[in-house]
Amino acid sequence: MTQPPRTPSRFSYEATIVIRAALCALPATVIAVALLIHSDANWELWVTCLTLILLPFPFMAWSLQNWISSPLRVAANVISSIREGDFTLRSRRISEASGTIVELYEEINAIAALMEKSRLTSIETQKVIDKITANIDVATLIVRSDRVVSQANEAAKRLISSINHWDSIPELKTVDELNISFVLDQSSQDFSRFSFVDQNRRFEGRRGIFILDGERFDLILLTDITRAASEQERDSWKRLLRVLGHELNNSIAPISSLSSTLSKITKTAEIDEETKTDLLDGLETITNRSQNIIRFMADYTRLAKLPEPETVSVALSPLFQKACQLFGETVHFAPSSSNPTVSIDPAQFEQALINLLKNATEASSGAPGSVTCSIEAIAGISLLRIEDDGPGISNPDNLFVPFYTTKAQGSGIGLALSKQIIEAVGGTLTLANRQDRSGCRVTIQLGIAPQAKAQ
Repeated sequence: MTQPPRTPSRFSYEATIVIRAALCALPATVIAVALLIHSDANWELWVTCLTLILLPFPFMAWSLQNWISSPLRVAANVISSIREGDFTLRSRRISEASGTIVELYEEINAIAALMEKSRLTSIETQKVIDKITANIDVATLIVRSDRVVSQANEAAKRLISSINHWDSIPELKTVDELNISFVLDQSSQDFSRFSFVDQNRRFEGRRGIFILDGERFDLILLTDITRAASEQERDSWKRLLRVLGHELNNSIAPISSLSSTLSKITKTAEIDEETKTDLLDGLETITNRSQNIIRFMADYTRLAKLPEPETVSVALSPLFQKACQLFGETVHFAPSSSNPTVSIDPAQFEQALINLLKNATEASSGAPGSVTCSIEAIAGISLLRIEDDGPGISNPDNLFVPFYTTKAQGSGIGLALSKQIIEAVGGTLTLANRQDRSGCRVTIQLGIAPQAKAQ
């Protein structure tokens, strides 16, 4: 049964102390007055007795009130400081008292010390977490229940900038505005893993849910595994190419040698001319096809045995412009104030640019300026773009697969080799159909190196 609320007292705690002190003194006062009446005392005795009884009472009541209230006021001040978040205040009057009030002081001081230690531990833990989050090379996001990013580390800012191709500050923006809605849409469970593929890029992540101050948050760890997946795929192709190259060379070389020898023997053999012509034509075909297969495998050996890049810091704009000039009026290089410095192997990177520009010019209409090139620097990232006015990409799934080509005379290693060169220096290569018109857009992303090291 619920008890009705108690009506607060009309008197303060201090007033109650004074009243109770007066009630304690009342019996003695009554007895003293009774004795004076019984003894028929004169007025001088009356004045003297009443003065001695009543005059000290205010001082005694004030002393009693102060003696009782002062320790409680100290305890209240300490508790108030704890409520305000200040755990450094302590009661110093333990040595001045004894008994139950000392136990109260000790308990309050112990609570304050425990909460101060807890707060310091929480602050230190938060600093450690912030430092780890800031320095870890994994994109870390904290997202509110309304899909707004409340916190993001530097790795997350770089990743989001690379996705959007513009300098972005993720905080206080929704994941939809940042084009990373998949971090919430791909999974809704706590401690879940998810993967997502977007524009030839592969992402993997983890999602955790936690509650802070009664509000739900999502902790997102996001990793771009495009490079790792490409390296694994490339290693598989390299192993296959080594096996194929070894087996084909061991088989084709003797066939080519034997066909050449048989051709020489046939030329001097005493047989009729028609038979000799047929034999020589057949042997020449075998020799030519054998040599073509040997050259074909030599091209793929280049892909499998690409040397490690010898990187130096290079100003990117002149290198890009020089490669564009090799293709005449077909390629237009758009002037830009950006001239980022990147760490690359100049020879290998120039070859990759030439391969990409060659593909663009072959796919374009061939008119002057049908291929446009531009360069931009944002948020520590340099972006190189090559756009053509051709038919676009018909089969994007096989773009970087060795041996695959849509050209009649193509070898199918240009894009794969270019991607390998760019990723070897920490960059990314993506191809996509243009949105503004027909054609293909090639985008190269590279991290910007310190300008002071430019060569």
